[in-house]
Amino acid sequence: MTRQELDQALARLGLHVPAKERDEAVAVLPLLQQMLDRLRPPGGRDVAAEPAHVVKFPEG
Repeated sequence: MTRQELDQALARLGLHVPAKERDEAVAVLPLLQQMLDRLRPPGGRDVAAEPAHVVKFPEG
């Protein structure tokens, strides 16, 4: 996501974020993308699809 795309998304949401915070958000986006790539490898299973991540509480 570019700074322009972030600005457009925030404008659509009606959020007022200071320029410094927008710059910080854009700076960490590549790191977030790397994390997502590890969690969702191409052709692999989404980590959220693992049965161990599904919590079922007993009824009652």
